[in-house]
Amino acid sequence: MTKFDIIHGDMISSTLDRKNAGSGGFYVLGILIISLIAFSPAVDAGCSCSVGNWDPSGFLNDDSVTGQSVQPGGSQGSAPENSGNSTPNSGIGTKKPLDRVASFPNGEILKSLKSVSSSDVVVDVSNGDSYAKSHIENAIHIPTKDFLDGNGNLKADEELASILGAAGVSQNDSIVLYGNLESSGEAEFAFLVLQHLGQKDVKLLDGSLTDWKAAGLPEVALENIKPGVDYNPAVKPEVIAEFEDVKSNQAQIVDVRPFVEFGKGRIPGSVALDPANIIKGNLIKNEGDLSTVFDRLSKNQPIVVYSSDYSRSSLVWYALQLMGYNASVYTWEDWKAHDAADIKAGATASSGGKAAGSKYTKLGST
Repeated sequence: MTKFDIIHGDMISSTLDRKNAGSGGFYVLGILIISLIAFSPAVDAGCSCSVGNWDPSGFLNDDSVTGQSVQPGGSQGSAPENSGNSTPNSGIGTKKPLDRVASFPNGEILKSLKSVSSSDVVVDVSNGDSYAKSHIENAIHIPTKDFLDGNGNLKADEELASILGAAGVSQNDSIVLYGNLESSGEAEFAFLVLQHLGQKDVKLLDGSLTDWKAAGLPEVALENIKPGVDYNPAVKPEVIAEFEDVKSNQAQIVDVRPFVEFGKGRIPGSVALDPANIIKGNLIKNEGDLSTVFDRLSKNQPIVVYSSDYSRSSLVWYALQLMGYNASVYTWEDWKAHDAADIKAGATASSGGKAAGSKYTKLGST
């Protein structure tokens, strides 16, 4: 006989001793017996477990307990819309939704879907014909291809400012940018351009047009045209890195070109990073996952991200900005041009017409 049986036997005996107290005693006895019969199976099932071996951490990945599984890297999975408009816990099986915007060290450059207001100037920066088919209500259209010249180089600051002004964008507007797919890097490139021009208030929408539609938010196909204005830039030169910044060996250099290109030649001392590693689904990864991706980089030293494609470099650059790193963007073409000029200058100065070695490590030899 277990201790449990002895205790419950004493309870029954005590109740029987009080049976002469009136008919109410039999009523209480009946309720007690029914309760013992109803609850005893659950107690027996629990007794088969060893309390000393029970591991509560085994429930951390159990959807039935949290209502949401824990993702690798310490961050929570999220639905396409992570507005931060969370609801309080209401009991077992519920969990407060992750506030993505607040989770990043520099989350003020990110805009949740449902926090967009009528005072914001929403800009669709997608290329192609997606804007004509459907776009966020009241959004204007400035495709990122307009920021580049025929050779794929970033246009002069005056030209960039003229494009924004003609579209009705003022440097005092609260700008929200989005592309057809957030993971394409289009919106991040537009963010880079506006940051470079000194836009006072510019954010990236935390999601794409697909996410906006899925959230049931208003969309239209009618083109929205704003009156033109004068855009007066206050250029931030630190956003776009120069050759001197890169060759100084003071910055951490991140190559985000396709890995096959990295293998053919690269800036000496650079490390390779695939932009796909910072994307999960159609969103930039959460804070915990990005911490893992960038764990080799120091926040105490500037970072230069380079590529032959502004969309690729801007995507990684923006993620670094979210995480509080001091980063800028550079181009592989500019490095090659300067490196070739150094080699040519060395050949001219050398005796006998033989090329003198560049004072920089030869590309691909690191």
